[in-house]
Amino acid sequence: MARLEGKYAVITGATSGLGEASAIMFAKEGAQVVCTGRNQEKGEALVAKITEAGGTAYFIAGDMRKKEDVQALHDFAIEKMGKVNVLLNSAGVLVHKPFLEQTDDDFNYVMETNLRAYIWTMQAFIPDMEAIGGGSIINIASISAFWPELYSYFYGCTKASVANLSKNVACEYAKKGIRINVIEPGPVLTAMTPAEVAAHPEDFAAGICPLGRIGVPDDIAYAATYLASDESSWVTASEFVIDGGVHISNVALDA
Repeated sequence: MARLEGKYAVITGATSGLGEASAIMFAKEGAQVVCTGRNQEKGEALVAKITEAGGTAYFIAGDMRKKEDVQALHDFAIEKMGKVNVLLNSAGVLVHKPFLEQTDDDFNYVMETNLRAYIWTMQAFIPDMEAIGGGSIINIASISAFWPELYSYFYGCTKASVANLSKNVACEYAKKGIRINVIEPGPVLTAMTPAEVAAHPEDFAAGICPLGRIGVPDDIAYAATYLASDESSWVTASEFVIDGGVHISNVALDA
């Protein structure tokens, strides 16, 4: 069953992790997909993988911290697909170090990538969704939005802001058929996973994940697919916590 037949999706941060997994799954479910990221070689490899599997995908390199690259992404997506009715904001960065070592440059880097870029992409594609009567925007936040994480201070600030921003914008555009939802992943093995966790994921999971394992990108892609599909047509301004139960671990692991 092609759950995303008739969907025309744009995915940022598509060259690795959650964005890559979602691009592959979206295409498998019948969506046309425009992918973007900063690595041309990885982007071309992703498109080749999707195309070889029978899907339809396009890639444009871009840095979503640059407004001109956001505009180029918009124009490219409309040129290739004709319309956009799904936007998945997955691009993100993490600066992981003690608070007093965090610099102004660190702050700007994280804020521009994790928050301002989401603002710009939504502003770019919402008018297109309005023109066709609706769409679905999915913003990747994190349980760091509400669950303290040592050394990830600016990251947590941006993810809390993404969650709040998404719900507020969802209120404005609900009557225009545009749904905006947030996914808040817990620890998932990606390129941003701290080295000490990636080296021993089983040990990490044993101490913090009630469901017994650390997440993988497909765990998040399944949720993104649901939110992109018409199955979620009555869902907006919602936060989906997908974390293996980490946010209740202080209760679950002691029970």
